Amino acid sequence: MTGAIIAIDAAWMGMAGIAVEPGGFVLAAVLVLVLLIAAAGLSTVKSDPPLRGMALATAFLIAFTVPVTVLHYLAAGLALPFVDGALVRLEAGLGFNWTAYVAFMAAHPTLSWWLALAYHSSGPQVGLVVIALSATRRLGRLWSFTRLFSATLLCVIVLAALLPALGPYATYAPRHVPSEPLETVGALWHLEPVARLRAGTLDTLALGDLRGLATFPSFHVCLGILTAWALAPLPILGPLALLLNGAVIVATINAGGHYLPDVLAGALLAGGALAVRARARGRAPSDLLACPAPAAVSPADA
Repeated sequence: MTGAIIAIDAAWMGMAGIAVEPGGFVLAAVLVLVLLIAAAGLSTVKSDPPLRGMALATAFLIAFTVPVTVLHYLAAGLALPFVDGALVRLEAGLGFNWTAYVAFMAAHPTLSWWLALAYHSSGPQVGLVVIALSATRRLGRLWSFTRLFSATLLCVIVLAALLPALGPYATYAPRHVPSEPLETVGALWHLEPVARLRAGTLDTLALGDLRGLATFPSFHVCLGILTAWALAPLPILGPLALLLNGAVIVATINAGGHYLPDVLAGALLAGGALAVRARARGRAPSDLLACPAPAAVSPADA
């Protein structure tokens, strides 16, 4: 599947006249190759399942995420109509006042700063999941997380391409926003590349240019729920991950620049993915976030 996505990226970039700045992509490919070689050695030369699982999961996440993010970038140039108006109406129908919420955050900069810090922990938390689940030999759960991560990321990219939006900071243009750059970087950094992609003026793409452009649905919310689920069985990290990712979800509106419907859609996507997994394994969805005692963890669910 990753190979097919790379082929689509290459063909699309060729038709769009977008060149690749190879440095970062070559480095990522070399890193994946090194990790795969290390995993092979940890399987044959010296058996070490935790380190092997860590190497394989890291290699997979890099090999999958990079080309999928490139595809996400290219799809943003389709120039379909923005759906911000519909999201604003839906938000109003839900009784949520986005402008008042952000004004409250602007009046409480310390709270806003800490929430933004939690928001930007989502990426590092993926690394924590890989390390923690590998170290505790919960390799089945690690591979479930990587599959859920991949499936939901693809869904977000498809939905964001078909239902593009600029986000509430561009739509509402609030007078009062959190003052520090950290608080709104996730809310504004997509506007410039989206404009260039739609205008057809992006002629070179580097790995460092890649960033999340999706507004609807929120992948941060989806990832926060999946991360909390992945770490739930761990005695200390589980409760901490639940609290931290609760803060991530709250911060998604102001720090990430999302509408409330974006948040709800991201949560629905994550919940749906976990429900599908539970159904496939013959478990009830209500058991998804249960923290089993260490002795009750089976090898298949580890």
